[in-house]
Parts: sequence; C-alpha cells; structure tokens
Amino acid sequence: MTDQVPMGMSPIGVGGLNIIVSESVMNQLAAGEDEELPRTFLYLKSKEPMKMEQEIEEMHVTKLQAYNSYQSRKSEEQQILLMFVFSYGFIVLISAISIANIFNTITTGVSLRKREFAMLKSVGMTPKGFTKMLNYESMFYGAKSLLFGLPISFALMYLIYRAFANKFTYGFSLPWVSILSVIAAVFVIVGSAMLYSGAKIKGENLIDALKQESI
Repeated sequence: MTDQVPMGMSPIGVGGLNIIVSESVMNQLAAGEDEELPRTFLYLKSKEPMKMEQEIEEMHVTKLQAYNSYQSRKSEEQQILLMFVFSYGFIVLISAISIANIFNTITTGVSLRKREFAMLKSVGMTPKGFTKMLNYESMFYGAKSLLFGLPISFALMYLIYRAFANKFTYGFSLPWVSILSVIAAVFVIVGSAMLYSGAKIKGENLIDALKQESI
C-alpha cells in the first residue's frame, strides 16, 4: 500500500516519521528566506533520539532547529554526578583528616597525663571510676566542640541560602536529621578516642608511670 501525498504538499522523513507540509513552506525553508513564517513547535518521541537529531541536521534546512532533550538531560546528569563525586569526595577527605587529628590530639593529651592518672590510681581510683572519668571528659569535649561548631554551621547554611535565594524560591529550613547525625557522630568519635587512649595506659605500672613523668 502506497501513501498518497496531497497535491501541493511535500513529505519530510525524519527517523521513520513522515511529516507533510505545504510546498510553499518547504520552498521557503529550503531557500532560507527571511520572510516571517509562523513559529511552530513539533515534539517528537523516538527510541533513537541521537539518530533522529542527526537526520534532522542532515536535511540542511536553515529555518529548522532541533533541540534534543535527551542529550540535554544526559549532560545535566553527568554534571550532577561530577559535582556529587567532587563534593562528597572533598567532604570524606576533610572528615578523615579531622577524625585523625581528633584521635592524635586526645591520645597525646592523655599520654601527657600519665602521672596524673597514676597518682589517682595510687590513692584508690578503681578501673571503673577511671573509665567513668574518661566518659565524662569525652562528653565535655564533645559538648564544647558543638557549642562552637553548631552556631558557625548555622550561620554558614544561612549565608548559602541567602546567596541562592534570588535564583530559587524555597524557604530556609534546617536539616535536623543531618544535624542530629553529626551530633551523635561527634560524641562517638570523641568517646572512641578517649577509650582508645585510656586502654593504652590502663595496663601500665604505677611506679614506672611516676618515674617516667618525673624524669
């Protein structure tokens, strides 16, 4: 069966889709005339969008412009993925450096207090009391760090919101789930560092610790 094209009309084949337009419009498109033509938008759906775009470009019609939404969406997804990798990679790197510094600072501080701990043990402090003291100190260190860190982070979040408020219309809201997760992570990291440092000096001899610090 052969498709019949009405007289005065011309078919345009794009990706297996035949579009029939008037010969006058086709001639004007092919000649690239500057006459005002009605602005028409045609949305096409294809399983091979790249091939369809190539076929449209091969028509060499100056007045015909093609916009590939599939290619544009793929490009945006690649940019988002790239930003995701760089941003989260940077966050992981900074977090690892911060955790290493926390462990190093707390371990060094506890090691410098060997004589103090030995004196406390010599006057009757039990291992349970020693562990409780370290737990209280870790809670104090965690609360002190959050006392300075949370207001600074809130201020930075608000400044970022104000910087993008002109481009996006959304209200300012705090990510409470992330904030609570960070608070818990701070106490876990500080507590782990204190327990690790305390475990290293628990088994040391009191006399040796006192001699080592007094030299």
